[in-house]
Amino acid sequence: MRAIVLVGGEGTRLRPLTLRTPKQLVPVLNRPLLDHLLLQLKRHGIASITLAMTRRSEAVREAFGDGERLGLDLEYAYEETPLGSGGAIASIAAGWRERFLVCNGDIVTDLDVTAFVEAHQARGAELSIALHEVEDPSAFGVVALDGAERITRFVEKPKREDAPSRWINAGFWLFEPSLVAEMDGTSFNRVEDGLFPRLAGGGRGIFGFRHHGYWMDVGNPEAYRRVNLDLLGGACAAGLPDPWATGGIVTEGAEVAPGARVSPPALLGTGTRLDAGATIEGPAVAGARCTLHEGAKVSSSVLWDDVTVGAGARVLDTVVASGARIEAGAHVEGAVIGHYATVAAGVYVHRGTRVEPDTVYTGE
Repeated sequence: MRAIVLVGGEGTRLRPLTLRTPKQLVPVLNRPLLDHLLLQLKRHGIASITLAMTRRSEAVREAFGDGERLGLDLEYAYEETPLGSGGAIASIAAGWRERFLVCNGDIVTDLDVTAFVEAHQARGAELSIALHEVEDPSAFGVVALDGAERITRFVEKPKREDAPSRWINAGFWLFEPSLVAEMDGTSFNRVEDGLFPRLAGGGRGIFGFRHHGYWMDVGNPEAYRRVNLDLLGGACAAGLPDPWATGGIVTEGAEVAPGARVSPPALLGTGTRLDAGATIEGPAVAGARCTLHEGAKVSSSVLWDDVTVGAGARVLDTVVASGARIEAGAHVEGAVIGHYATVAAGVYVHRGTRVEPDTVYTGE
């Protein structure tokens, strides 16, 4: 079976993290976000994948190439003008004769894709949509289901009080090839606004597949931080590094000085160094070549590569992008620090603060 992965988003809601790093490459447990989805497809026997992109990205091509690194066969489809989900699918799948899978590229999940395909076949579906239940569905496409799991309504981003259920579009769709003829591959259109509501309203063979496991849309910095910590905690076991230490701490290639402390779960990248008296309190991730000086403490946070945390500094509930410096005695809580930014010594960075790349944050 072939798959199309929609990776055209610019990652606007993830800024400042995506100002220097394409969304597909933001690190989740020290490997690109998109790795996790592609490997999930591979585990279920899907190896021929087209990445649908709105513009060329040499960084993405360099990271994934033809897919050999992951044992996949990757192709790329670029849009001269944005086509939306519907236009992208229709243009790529034109002429395909077998059913195919479409996924949003910013999802991390343990969805049983094999069971999803089997349910689609058993129901004789034209289209199947994986569903996930959330507390507040207002930011998503929401469905109403009948007793046979047929989708009878599809409503994109309703008000919370108007939502027909709490079951949302989880970003995995299984298409019969006959549907491509009903789609427009020449102009901008979204299946969420057109095809899905039309099929549901017309009583067509559109079915839901309820997923009760792990699912996260990595759409903003807090969701990004959360997915790293969730995976560290075992929420999606396939996402953990292989092999994963039974004690929940991986420090291979890192240097932890006598008197430094690391509590699980924690992942430290190659070349990372903890000086005496430094602490990483899990769940926490540090990339490659990070340095925590004496008395520094990092907890519930994600550090990218080459981050420096000065003596006595505190980093809590925070994402720190590559090359950033948290100087001595600074206290950073619930913030997002951009690439090569500096938090000045002794400064308190308040929750919700976003520090732009290459800037010096002094609190003024």
